[in-house]
Amino acid sequence: MRSGEGGPWRLRPAVHAWCRLGLLLTLLGGCAHTRPHVDQAVKADRGGAARNEGVGEQYVIRCPDVLEITVADRPDLPPRAAVGPDGRLDRDDLGRPRLEGQTAAEAAKAVAAALAVPPTAVRVRVVEFNSQQVYLFGEVLGQHRAVAYQGPETVLDLLQRVGGITPGAAEGDIHVIRAHVADGHDPEVFHIDLRAIAVGKDMSTNVRLRPFDQVYVGQTRRAVIDRCVPPWLRPAYEAVFGMSRKP
Repeated sequence: MRSGEGGPWRLRPAVHAWCRLGLLLTLLGGCAHTRPHVDQAVKADRGGAARNEGVGEQYVIRCPDVLEITVADRPDLPPRAAVGPDGRLDRDDLGRPRLEGQTAAEAAKAVAAALAVPPTAVRVRVVEFNSQQVYLFGEVLGQHRAVAYQGPETVLDLLQRVGGITPGAAEGDIHVIRAHVADGHDPEVFHIDLRAIAVGKDMSTNVRLRPFDQVYVGQTRRAVIDRCVPPWLRPAYEAVFGMSRKP
C-alpha cells in the first residue's frame, strides 16, 4: 500500500527480507579478514611429534585400561590383558600383579617381578585408553564428546587428534576448564590463544591437558548468522560471503 491510498507505504515481506540481508551484508562485510585461517593452521601444524615426545610414558594406568604385554621367550602367553576393578591384571598366568596408578615402564617391572624374569624381558604398552577422558564442547569437528585421555598432550595436539576445529570457531574464545573435583581445589580456567599457537608458533598458552579437563571452543558471530540465513536467501548470501572467506 502506498502513501495517499489510505495509509503509509509498506514494503512487501520479500522486500523486507532483502533489506534485512542487505543490512547484514553491510554490518558484516567489514568483518571478513584475510589473515590465515586458524582451522587450517591447526591441521597443518607438524610439531606434535616433538611436543609429545615422552607423553605416552607419563600415562598412568587404571581400570579398565587394556595392555599389550610381551615377555621374552614366552610366546605361549596371550599378549593382551585388562586391568580389573581391583587394580590388578585379570590374568592368572601373569601373576595378577597390581598395576593401578603405574606407568607402562613401572608396570613392566611389576609383571617381571611376578613372573620372576629380568625386567628387560617384559614390555608393556597401553592399547586401549578406557579409564580417563577429556571432554570437548563447541566448535570442534564431530559432536560434543568425551575423548580418551592418552597422556599430557597439548590442546593443539588434542584438537589435531580429533580432526580440528570448524571454520566457524572463535579463535579468541577457547578455554580449558580444570575442575579439580578429585583433589578438592578451586577450579582453574586457562585461556588458549589458538591463533598465536597455530599461526604464530607461540606455545605459551598451549596447555598440557590432564585427565577430565574440559575444552571449550566458542563460535564466531558470523557462524551464528550463517546458520540463521533461510535457504531461499542462501545463494545470495554465499555469493557475497563465499568470496570474502577466501584466505
